[in-house]
Parts: sequence; structure tokens; C-alpha cells
Amino acid sequence: MTTKTVRHNVPAGGIYVYVRKHQGKSELIILNGTNDAQELPIHQYKEILDGSQYGQELVSGKKIDLTKNMQLNARQSLIIELYFGQ
Repeated sequence: MTTKTVRHNVPAGGIYVYVRKHQGKSELIILNGTNDAQELPIHQYKEILDGSQYGQELVSGKKIDLTKNMQLNARQSLIIELYFGQ
């Protein structure tokens, strides 16, 4: 039997962020539930990032820098696989 964990954050400014872990992988899920572009202050999520400084957005394959704030489009959702270490 495999174990899956999810760490939620209280939605802030219409943005919902959580991390799910399963089979040794961690994914950061970001949902902008507003009709406006938003800036995600990434420093507020340092605890759930667990030291990860970058990841890969699963749909586009784009590398994401998790040390800088992120610009989100209206109603945008992202799934980012977190990477640890170099």
C-alpha cells in the first residue's frame, strides 16, 4: 500500500496552494481562482516547499524558479514537480 500526503495552505487573495507527495515525488499545485492576474509571493510558501528552489511545470515542461515571486494569469492553474538539491 502506498501513502499519499497533502499539505494545504489557507487560500489567500483567491489563490489556493498545496503540495502533494506520492511515491517519492512532490508536486506543488497552484490555483488562481480570480478573474485577475496575480503575483504569488513565493516566500509565504517556504515551509511547504521544504527547501526546493526549482521545479518543472508538468504541462509545458518549463523550469520554474521557486526563489522568486510568480506571475499568475487569471484562472491559471499550475502543477509543478518539485526538485531538491542541485
